[in-house]
Amino acid sequence: MLKEAVDAKPVKEGFIKNAIQAAEDVALAGLKVEKLKARAANAIEDGMVDAKRMVKRGVYAAEDLIDDTEYKIKKDPFASVGITFGAGLAVGAFLGWLITYKTRPCVKE
Repeated sequence: MLKEAVDAKPVKEGFIKNAIQAAEDVALAGLKVEKLKARAANAIEDGMVDAKRMVKRGVYAAEDLIDDTEYKIKKDPFASVGITFGAGLAVGAFLGWLITYKTRPCVKE
C-alpha cells in the first residue's frame, strides 16, 4: 500500500502540472480571442467611418451636379430644351427598334 502511494505521487504531480498548463493555455486563448475581437471591432468601426465619409462625399457631389445643371439650364434654356428633346428622341427610337426587333418574325430562306 505504501508502495502504491509512492508510485501515485508522480502521477498526481504530473496530473496537476498538466491541469495547470491546460488552465494557462485556456487563459492565453481567452486573451487572444479578446485581442482578435477588439481588432475586428476596430476594423468594423473603421469601415463604418469610411462608408459614412464616402456617402457624404457622394451626397456633396450629387448636390454639386444638381447646382451646376440648374445653373446651365438658367444660363441657356433653349440649348437645354434641345438637348433634352434630342435625348428623348434617341431613347424613343432605340426602344421602338427594340420592340419591333423582338416582335419581327424570323424569315428563313
